[in-house]
Amino acid sequence: MMKTTKLILSLVLSCIPGCESSAATSRVMNFMEKHKQAHALSLSQKEKLYMPEKSALDEMEASLVSMAKERITQGSAAANLTDFLSQIQQIIDQTMVTSILSRYNASQTLLDTTWANYTAGGCQAPGNAPWSQYTPYNDQHVTCRAEIQAVYTSYQSCRDDQAVIDTAAQARCAAYNQLNTMSKYSPSPCVMPPLTATPTIGNYLRHMLQYWQTEKANLIAAREGCQNVTTTSGPNVDCNSLYCTWLQKRYECDQYQQRFENGACSLSREYTCSIYTGCMTAKKNAYDAAHASANASQPGLQAEWRAVKRIECLISALGYPASQLQAQIDACIALTHSTTQVTFTFYGPTTPVPVCDQTLYANMTPGNAAFSTRWYSGISSSVSAVEDGRQVGSPKTCASSTCDCWNGTAPVCDLVVAGSAGIGSGSATHGIEDLA
Repeated sequence: MMKTTKLILSLVLSCIPGCESSAATSRVMNFMEKHKQAHALSLSQKEKLYMPEKSALDEMEASLVSMAKERITQGSAAANLTDFLSQIQQIIDQTMVTSILSRYNASQTLLDTTWANYTAGGCQAPGNAPWSQYTPYNDQHVTCRAEIQAVYTSYQSCRDDQAVIDTAAQARCAAYNQLNTMSKYSPSPCVMPPLTATPTIGNYLRHMLQYWQTEKANLIAAREGCQNVTTTSGPNVDCNSLYCTWLQKRYECDQYQQRFENGACSLSREYTCSIYTGCMTAKKNAYDAAHASANASQPGLQAEWRAVKRIECLISALGYPASQLQAQIDACIALTHSTTQVTFTFYGPTTPVPVCDQTLYANMTPGNAAFSTRWYSGISSSVSAVEDGRQVGSPKTCASSTCDCWNGTAPVCDLVVAGSAGIGSGSATHGIEDLA
């Protein structure tokens, strides 16, 4: 390509007497040779070559003005420069214009994309955490805690009924135990009563038979009263079974709580002030850097663009006859060229990154009072009993903010609790019949 360009220039300049040795022509040829070599350079080398575009363009502009003056001086004897000027225009289009627009487009694209990324959001503050995906678990948990208290209340009622029955049994059995002691009957029952009629032995034996039959009947009645205490309404209820039902229900509630708090832990890790601030800062800094870079390069790009347009005007002027050339040159010098094509569209400005205080979001993390207040304030324990160190009906306390305390297993109902009780209609008498 370079050899072809030189050959064309040599043929064109040979038509201009004395022109081939002029300084103006030499500068133009040197300029064209440098830009032809640029096609074989790397991107970084091209940038080094094209960064001083303004000085190179000024040099070429001065060379063209000098050539124009030579043509005016020579008049009609000047050679036809059409092919020569076409070659210069091609160099301008393929190197200078391409370089300027490429740098402009790259910077404008960076401005567009970084601003779009900045304004699109996507940085989630802790307050924007999507709790809705986990709150159904907590709704189930809160409902379960209310239900578990009713189950435990039934167990307590069973134990209360059993206590009443046990008290009645103890009272009945106290009479039986008293009658069932031989010391109660000794020694007086074996002493013949005074004034026993004769035959004394026979009457004594008849008296003793009647006495012991009466005592035996009383003892059997007391024993029956001790061993056969029953209720008069409702079937027998196994208190141990009720207790196991409560244990299973508590485990079910804990499972709901675990699912909710594990989800809460995930949100508390993903939606933090540090992550949000870092995300917003990165987006802001990206656009600010693009803005600063484009703003710094804007004057140079515009100056280079005006120089290109002046050179194109001079190339067009050199195509006119020598007699019209001066007027065309003056028009080019007086012309003001628009730089709209290389003027950046700026956005913004960006705003300071919002302040995010992590202490305001302590209620996102399980294991602290703020979390319990936020999510479990609707759970009120109407049962004052404590089982396994936990108040009945209250949520399990996870002492770790990493949710690694959920290691419970399903309960095994092998506990020995009170046997059974007759659960009545709930009246104050508990349905106990004929208490002694």
